[in-house]
Amino acid sequence: MHFLTILLSCLLALFGVDERPTTTSITRVVGDGTELLFSKTTQVEGQTVFECFSSASGGCHYRIWEESCPAGAHAASGDQACQRHELDRFELAVGRRHQVQGLPRGFRHCVTTGTDASCAS
Repeated sequence: MHFLTILLSCLLALFGVDERPTTTSITRVVGDGTELLFSKTTQVEGQTVFECFSSASGGCHYRIWEESCPAGAHAASGDQACQRHELDRFELAVGRRHQVQGLPRGFRHCVTTGTDASCAS
């Protein structure tokens, strides 16, 4: 019976049973049949990993922020009452990754191919 329990535990581990909550965001931009940007962001237990897989400019440019809105105001509606507070800004070369600890719950981010490109609200 002990052997059966160990075997079952190993099988569950092989199938990737993992109870940690994970959020993954994929950003992929394609223009005229050419991939312009491909990036992945993964958040697990207060640790966020940003990965740049491809970029037409040779780098992925990230902005991280949090928004605070008065009660009843919604950022998605374009309400000017919401305030954006930038938390970080950085660039990653293609093939690189960057890890950030302790970002606040509900943070927002965007990734572009250049520093002059703006992030959509």
